[in-house]
Amino acid sequence: MTRVSRFDPFAFVKFQTQATLMSMEAGAVIWMRLMGMAGLWAVAPGENTRMVTEKQQAFHKAATAMVTGTMKGQGLDKTLDQALRPIRRTTKSNVGRLVKRGPTRS
Repeated sequence: MTRVSRFDPFAFVKFQTQATLMSMEAGAVIWMRLMGMAGLWAVAPGENTRMVTEKQQAFHKAATAMVTGTMKGQGLDKTLDQALRPIRRTTKSNVGRLVKRGPTRS
């Protein structure tokens, strides 16, 4: 017997909100890291390596959540929410960490 999940429009609004916040945070992180490469923002010495490795980890967790949710037969809204969560956690963490470091003092 096939289980049909009910469509919850509010779940998709929540997902869109989280995706929008993640996109805005990612843009801010890119900006601060570029300013760090130019010497205008205080960044940790390993920031360039971190920006590569953290993406691999976040996308691996997101892909695992997506496949697991699909195989369990979860609704699309729940599967997407769980897949976005590790990516959003990473962008939110980066913004908080980089904002605290702030611009370089000349």
